[in-house]
Amino acid sequence: AEYMGEIVIRSNLSTTLLRVMEEESTQLVSASTFPSTLLYGLKCYSISAFAACAAESTTFPLDTTKIRLQLQNEMGGAPVSNNNTSFSTVKKGMFRTAYDIANQEGYAALYKGYPSAIIRQLIYGGITMGLYHPIRTAVSSLGSSGNIDPQRAPLWQKIMSAMCSGAVGQFFASPTDVVKVRLQADGRLQLLGQTPRYRGTFDAFVRIPREEGMAGLTRGVWPSVQRAGLINGAGIATYDHSKQLVLEYAGWGESVWTHVTASLISGLVAAIVSCPLDVVKTRLMNQPVGSTMYSGTVDCLRKTVASEGVFALWKGFAPTYARLGPWQLVFFITYERLSKDFLGSNF
Repeated sequence: AEYMGEIVIRSNLSTTLLRVMEEESTQLVSASTFPSTLLYGLKCYSISAFAACAAESTTFPLDTTKIRLQLQNEMGGAPVSNNNTSFSTVKKGMFRTAYDIANQEGYAALYKGYPSAIIRQLIYGGITMGLYHPIRTAVSSLGSSGNIDPQRAPLWQKIMSAMCSGAVGQFFASPTDVVKVRLQADGRLQLLGQTPRYRGTFDAFVRIPREEGMAGLTRGVWPSVQRAGLINGAGIATYDHSKQLVLEYAGWGESVWTHVTASLISGLVAAIVSCPLDVVKTRLMNQPVGSTMYSGTVDCLRKTVASEGVFALWKGFAPTYARLGPWQLVFFITYERLSKDFLGSNF
């Protein structure tokens, strides 16, 4: 009995020592792999930024068309500049607007503001997806014990994670968005025989803070942050969740059809949810210095609905979805491919 007791004691002691050694080994590995963790984060950021730039390049003409549609008949044809110039009240659709831009201003006009859009995606795209996974992991582990699979987290946790990452990304990228919107809207002035406000992207980055102060580059920052939160909350979270459902029920595995289906669903949801704030963001960012047309987000919403009707908040919905659908498609397929090649895992 004494011999058996000694064996049990030695066995328990060995188990304890092994556990302590494993814990110490884990701590040492964690400390020594910090450079690897940093490299992994940089890879995530780079992959996301590259995928966002690819998507932006593919769909940018539709974004220009959307901006023009959202500014169409602003305030029911009321003046939109300090010289009391009114724009035409003839309503146009997506295809006619795109055709008129290309026909009257040249095809290059469809890519006005493109450099600032790419700069924006290098900031916004990288931050958004770079933060989403860590935030999702942190949110899914709150109030839980044991190992949690973040991919199977509830939809509301994915929405919260995506909204947070999108809002942070847009906050830092907002100045590039102001420049992009201004350049895309400038073509209307040319049609009226007026001189465009800016000669190009660099000129806009220099003149806006010089003429309006640094506040000029943050015009519409809060509606743009809110919009980015909504787009990411609806888009990224919907892609994440719908992809898991497709994987579970369709049985397609990690195939291109799974990614295409989830991307198109996420684009539709994101377009429906974000369009009203997108209209507000566009109008606030396009306001010239000293303009008192809108005092803020709520004022812009109220005046737009009062003068143009509630459906004015979904102006440009067709090009919004025509852009967001392919945008999400190109982004997620590119991201999935690069993530698998360089990180060894899918979304």
